[in-house]
Amino acid sequence: MQAAIGYLRVSTPEQGRSGFSLDTQRRDIGAFGAREGFTITSWHQDVQTGRGADALQLRPGLAAALKEARLRRCPLIVTRLDRLSRNVHFISGLMEHRVHFIVVALGKDCDHFVLHIYASLAEQERKLISERNKAAAAARKLRGQHFGLQTVSKAEQRRISALGRAAKSKAATERAEAYRVHIEWALRQPGFFPERRISFNCAADKLNERSIEGPKGGVWTGTQLQAMAIRLGIYHPLAFLPRGVARARVCAVWEQHPEFSAEQVAASARIEHPLGMCRTWKLLRECRVAAAKRSPVHNRVGWHLDKFTAARIRIGAIWKRHPEFTAKQVIRRLGPKYAVRLPWVQKVMRECWRAYGNPTPKYWRIGRRAWQYRRVRKS
Repeated sequence: MQAAIGYLRVSTPEQGRSGFSLDTQRRDIGAFGAREGFTITSWHQDVQTGRGADALQLRPGLAAALKEARLRRCPLIVTRLDRLSRNVHFISGLMEHRVHFIVVALGKDCDHFVLHIYASLAEQERKLISERNKAAAAARKLRGQHFGLQTVSKAEQRRISALGRAAKSKAATERAEAYRVHIEWALRQPGFFPERRISFNCAADKLNERSIEGPKGGVWTGTQLQAMAIRLGIYHPLAFLPRGVARARVCAVWEQHPEFSAEQVAASARIEHPLGMCRTWKLLRECRVAAAKRSPVHNRVGWHLDKFTAARIRIGAIWKRHPEFTAKQVIRRLGPKYAVRLPWVQKVMRECWRAYGNPTPKYWRIGRRAWQYRRVRKS
């Protein structure tokens, strides 16, 4: 008797768990072998759909069965042609490469012409099955029926979603671990500027120069390298801070120390990579301009922007609310945050009075000069 390889396939996991279809296929192939003089030496099976031309990648059982059949020079037996594949291109490729397979339903001596016809019918049947399933699902949706996760409780949906996220995260971590050595090497390389660390884009270029393929088979990008470094727990600060991050750091320092210059702000920002004096000065000016636009007194007087801008704005707000205050009272209201001198505060207050020229009688009655005059008269 001649040796042969048996191959079994079902499309859904439910059929694979039940085993009814697999047992039926095994029984049919065994009976055919006993009738035609074949001895089934090994069995291979898959639980996978039969569509698509990439069957060998999706079905490891079929790949192993074909490899064993080639090595032992024996035929591969299936119950029906659609158990082998529902794709005409795949079936014709097997016949082109002279892979000997036998279909139980078609007999031992079936020629290539008949196999081509039945392969076309199997592919057409797959298309019709897909169309019928889509039409049935659309009709059930119109009737208000639910599918998939919608049929289970909310807690079960959250549990399944959490399992899916955990599985994806585990797969991404395993994929990143395979490139840990390359990523660490790239991030240790010198950057474009000697005083700074290498950026993620430059590190990605280093990997591309060495012809190291990315996780998906393409070229490396800085964003992809950064995401994988974060997933691996590799700390590598940015070589160039984004504009929003740099503005937030500069504004935070300016709010605490409004009298700082650009050099002092860059030194106090606590950023591992220097911002640069030109960039720091521009961001600092943006903070001052934004504060000046919010101050009506600053807009009325027209002060220039410098390191005393915040102090002028604060003095103008105090003067606007309490025009009867003296310079000493304004300094006490300012607090220790603004280190200013008495003559300078007097000068700023005079500029405020001058900008609000021709005040109303109300302002003259409560103004500082009128207040001092009334105090002298009473004394």
